[in-house]
Amino acid sequence: MIDTILTLLVGIVLAAGVFSATLWSAYQVFMRAGRLRWTHAALLALTIAAMGTLQLVLPGPAAVLGVLLLLAGLAGAAFERGATRVLPLMQAAFGAALLAGLPFAAQ
Repeated sequence: MIDTILTLLVGIVLAAGVFSATLWSAYQVFMRAGRLRWTHAALLALTIAAMGTLQLVLPGPAAVLGVLLLLAGLAGAAFERGATRVLPLMQAAFGAALLAGLPFAAQ
């Protein structure tokens, strides 16, 4: 029972972070230039595509997108400055969760 509640809470926190990071990436695509803009464009596209694989219940493509999202999130964290560095890390954590197959574990 406690494990289920803890898993649910961690999932909610991760989802809130991913949605916040996705909105931030969309904003950064229009406000930044250079490699940071392209990194956020990749993060935005990969996050939306990954959410699509969850909706369509496609574990294989989700794992592939998880790897790409993990790498793009780490790159975004490296290129960002200040406290906003956490947001690409949330997308990287989402990629790691997809790679591990966590969203599909209950099936």
